[in-house]
Amino acid sequence: MNNLHNLHHQHPQSSQKIDILSKFIVNHYNKLRKESNNTNDPLVVGLSGAQGCGKTTIVKQIVQYLKSAKNLSVVNFSMDDFYLTYEDQCQLANQNPGNQLLEFRGAPGTHDVLLGRQILQELRDVQQKYSERLHERLRERDNVKSNNVSILIPFYDKSLRNGRGDRAPIEEWIRVSPPFDIILFDGWSLGFKHLPSSELQEAYDRASSSLKTLKSHSFSHIKIINEHLKRYEENWYPFLDIFIHVEAENINYVYQWRLEQEHSMKQRGKSGMSDEQVKDFVNKFMPAYELYLERLSKENFFSKGDKGIYGSHLKLVMNREREIIKEILI
Repeated sequence: MNNLHNLHHQHPQSSQKIDILSKFIVNHYNKLRKESNNTNDPLVVGLSGAQGCGKTTIVKQIVQYLKSAKNLSVVNFSMDDFYLTYEDQCQLANQNPGNQLLEFRGAPGTHDVLLGRQILQELRDVQQKYSERLHERLRERDNVKSNNVSILIPFYDKSLRNGRGDRAPIEEWIRVSPPFDIILFDGWSLGFKHLPSSELQEAYDRASSSLKTLKSHSFSHIKIINEHLKRYEENWYPFLDIFIHVEAENINYVYQWRLEQEHSMKQRGKSGMSDEQVKDFVNKFMPAYELYLERLSKENFFSKGDKGIYGSHLKLVMNREREIIKEILI
């Protein structure tokens, strides 16, 4: 792990985050183009960040920059887009009575993992076919865009079902067409990896009383979440080429950040959760942070055993004010 910069003395603005992350993505995109033998595979970028860290804004600004400044075609979507339908989420909760981690969307197990895999595979396949036709039609001097195949990406509407949320009707899904230069996939728990049974038991047993959110759940319920996490690793992670982790210096900042978001919504005249409801909401996510964040923070996402792919994982550490204090290439 190489600490490139320690920036405690600076107060970087949002543009600095975009500059750093965009440069990281573009460098790897150019590297892929040199090594891909003209197959024009898309670069798939995984981006992880805790709730309230500004992840949505960061993604939006990165996409805008890559499109306007670098003339790249970018498709972006979130883990949230693959949440189970309301009906399936209710069924999951009923199948796991008493497991509060599966009562509501958020935790591993509450996503349609196979749908996510299908979309990632379709994007890759369509881009490959587009690239093949591009080379053929350039020789024929034909219009390459005449027979483009589009893909529908699901959209999850959190406002449906009185705030319980549901997958939007298919007519509201996002239609995208090739070329796909960059695929940007983000999520609060993207990159988390399950713990072997013995390690999971040890982590649970040694958890201090201060980790009340973990200890408030039975080990059997934690174990179910851990098992679900394997499916994400098997079905989603193999698609990722590079990884970005926007990390909070202290994970407890999430409580403050989510409170700020709710207060801001209320000031704009929108409905929001009470302070106590925000605390309860964040508590549902904390067990996963407590179990899996340490490994993601310390190891290269792509590491296998003791060997990692150095330079493929970038971490930005942010302070309470969401300012960058460290930039780390792993």
